[in-house]
Amino acid sequence: MIKSFAAVCAALCVAGAVQAGSIKGEYVESRTADIYTGPCFSNSEIFNTGHQAVVAWKVTEGSWDGVDVSGLSVAAAIRGTTTFSEDKPELARSVLIVDAKATEKQKEALIAMAKTLAGKRLNHVVVVRTSELALTIESPRRKAHGHSAAPADHSMPEAPAASFQAPGLAEISTRSLNHNDHVCGNESVAYAPLSQGVKALPAYTTGHKFQGLGLGTTWNDPNCRSSFVGHFSY
Repeated sequence: MIKSFAAVCAALCVAGAVQAGSIKGEYVESRTADIYTGPCFSNSEIFNTGHQAVVAWKVTEGSWDGVDVSGLSVAAAIRGTTTFSEDKPELARSVLIVDAKATEKQKEALIAMAKTLAGKRLNHVVVVRTSELALTIESPRRKAHGHSAAPADHSMPEAPAASFQAPGLAEISTRSLNHNDHVCGNESVAYAPLSQGVKALPAYTTGHKFQGLGLGTTWNDPNCRSSFVGHFSY
């Protein structure tokens, strides 16, 4: 009996692991504060800004709650109480943007996925919008004969360029960091991404905007080191 119970427990653990790894895709995030920065800059921004963000997930493979959502996207514009590292996540307010290509069941699954991955900061969704979403992450720069095809600053993280569009609502565009983005020479990643299950590199933000209704504010905050570009799995 003990062996049988242990076997059942092992089977449940395996099943849980399968479920936990059953969805994956691309992820982009941009905030209203540098996330790749030096202490002097982050100390000047903390409690003053960095409480607004757009995050976006594109599922490349998998399902949520038994609903296949492959090829679909969901995004959120989030307004926190203060800089996200210091805020009260459960008091944040958000606007969810769901892929217009999704069926009603798929929309419900995408919303549930976003709420799980972003946690308490999506506890208070003030409105859900539908839009034609487009999230693209370029392939990493290819190497020729063992060397980068373009000059690289090996002291800088090299995230691929990315773009996210929800027409009339939100957008993000990024490029790789380069040596010109060193300011104090003591930069590092100051914050973690706002989503679970993310592996991402910091990137330079060339465009970051939220212009929808529901949060009592809009923002347009390009030209800073404020984005993450990468992938998620859960």
